Amino acid sequence: MRLFYLLIVFYFILIQRVHSQNRNDLVFILSEKAVNKVFTAIGEINGKSEYEVFGIIKGDYFWKINNARILFMADSSQFNCDAEVKVGPFTYKSKVPGQVKIDYNNKTDKITIKIKQAVFELYTMFRIKKIHIKNIHLEDYFKEPFTFDGPKSYKSSVNINMPDSTVKIINLQPSDCEIKVTLKAIKTSCDIKAESKTGVR
Repeated sequence: MRLFYLLIVFYFILIQRVHSQNRNDLVFILSEKAVNKVFTAIGEINGKSEYEVFGIIKGDYFWKINNARILFMADSSQFNCDAEVKVGPFTYKSKVPGQVKIDYNNKTDKITIKIKQAVFELYTMFRIKKIHIKNIHLEDYFKEPFTFDGPKSYKSSVNINMPDSTVKIINLQPSDCEIKVTLKAIKTSCDIKAESKTGVR
């Protein structure tokens, strides 16, 4: 019985330590919907060029991507889009999955979202046989990461009138932030640093 009580006490001590380590004074949410508005602003992404197969089959190809989006899931993220391709008289569509890297820099207070890889195949058909032409690497069209301001841009102050006719100014500033990818959002949790100075009323 004594062992049972000791286990209960240990459990509550462990829970208390875990909660004390969480930074939850301020929680900054960057939603999946907000990030995907970037693709809406970019508009259509496409490419075209000439191709040649076996030295005898020549023509032009054209591709464009639709429905580009980044998906946030618990502890992970991915890029998805639909590719529409026309190679000579031959047309097809492909689903394009991709890899995404999300970072937060505490010094610069910037959240960056980088498309690391998103590839689809460019091919044609010859005598019922699939002929590979090349791979299109969409990450080459997104070389610069999407960058968003983090929570440290938030600042606030509180003025408190003191009995001696002075004013205590409390400045609040987020510090020591941590990032976590959750379902449909990036969550940045921070401690709040409070500093005071005295002014004259």
